[in-house]
Amino acid sequence: MTTPEINAARTAALTATFGLAAAAWVVAARQMDGMDMGVETSLGSLASFVALWVAMMAAMMLPGAVPAVSRFMRSRGQVLAAPVFAASYLAVWTLVGLAVFVLYEPHGTVVAGVLTVAAGVYELTPLKRSSRRRCRETVRAGFGHGIDASARASG
Repeated sequence: MTTPEINAARTAALTATFGLAAAAWVVAARQMDGMDMGVETSLGSLASFVALWVAMMAAMMLPGAVPAVSRFMRSRGQVLAAPVFAASYLAVWTLVGLAVFVLYEPHGTVVAGVLTVAAGVYELTPLKRSSRRRCRETVRAGFGHGIDASARASG
């Protein structure tokens, strides 16, 4: 492949990644219709939870992973690296979702508020900045990138 062909293929793969994220937003929004019980919302069956969880993770996490997808494709020299990266990245988030499903217990608004504030404060910490810097500097497979991203999100 020539450089223009490689660039065109890379652009197509990244556009497809964003397209998948956009489609996932539509699916997640449709699936969440009627989930208006706030913090007392039931998770439903495992199958429905996983379907919603994966759609939400694709919608929220893939756009942020695009720079890593691009670096991964460039390091591998293959356009097919993009879907492999995205699939393995989402596989990690699916495993996190399964842990959420197993450990979930409905909680009150105070707990939800405290967790939301804690997540917001975490965004301002040196640990978060260090994790983001590592993420930008290294090229890893989607599975490794997902492990690091999920560890940052939960810790």
